[in-house]
Amino acid sequence: ARTLVLGWGSTYGPITAAVRRLRAAGESIAQAHLRHLNPFPKNLGTVLGRYERVVVPEMNLGQLSALLRAKYLVDVQPFTQVNGMPFKEEQLADALEATIHGH
Repeated sequence: ARTLVLGWGSTYGPITAAVRRLRAAGESIAQAHLRHLNPFPKNLGTVLGRYERVVVPEMNLGQLSALLRAKYLVDVQPFTQVNGMPFKEEQLADALEATIHGH
């Protein structure tokens, strides 16, 4: 896969469902989920460097994306939502598919 979807916290369920949907449709996409943020896992920089695109769905204004960019110098693409509602599978799948295909 050339795209990694990196999540943390409550985004696990919707990300997993969206990634499964895309894989079932024939897309090549990878998924990882952080269990703790401080300290970051020791191999996180190596993992992030293996992908052309790293997408981080966040239920905030993109704080994790900013931290990852600063620490690992990786062009992380945040997908944010701040409306008190969780991500929906279809919403994430559509956004990830657009990212994969450069839209």
